[in-house]
Amino acid sequence: MSRAIPLNIKEFATQRHYRPATIERWLALAAADGQALLDLAAEMRLGENQLSDLWTWAEDVARRDGTSLADVLTSAAMTAARKRAISRNDRLTLVKQELRRLRYPHLCATEERLLELLHRLELPRDIRVALPASLEGDHLTFQFVVTDTKQLRRIADELKRVADSPACADIFALLEEAP
Repeated sequence: MSRAIPLNIKEFATQRHYRPATIERWLALAAADGQALLDLAAEMRLGENQLSDLWTWAEDVARRDGTSLADVLTSAAMTAARKRAISRNDRLTLVKQELRRLRYPHLCATEERLLELLHRLELPRDIRVALPASLEGDHLTFQFVVTDTKQLRRIADELKRVADSPACADIFALLEEAP
């Protein structure tokens, strides 16, 4: 690693009150990886725990894909998320979402497909449906509020229509086989 990069890492990490073990681990990285991590941390003003999470996720992707940490952190999708003209917190959310998508591509693809199918159900606004968190389960949660029997009958009719739809059958089939 070039001499300037370790100084920048040490300076940044010291200013942010990172633990010595984190700094040493960081300094042990290849120069490009260390610089890519520093660029991300400085750009996003990451605390140590935030950095640790993103670092771990990016390393998981790099290891699985046989690439470098720098390649993951500077990929086109990550760069696009980092450069959006939105607040820092919103950009950080996008970066986390992108790393999650890279880390769990099958799970994210299944979630996207499920959201498409839920949209096809064309539920009225007063009926909300939620997927299980992280697709850990094979159930849907429906939520609605009624104030009289007329509303309850209308909701029951809507739920019957939904239950009979091919999209609903597809949703439950996907939930059963979700990664």
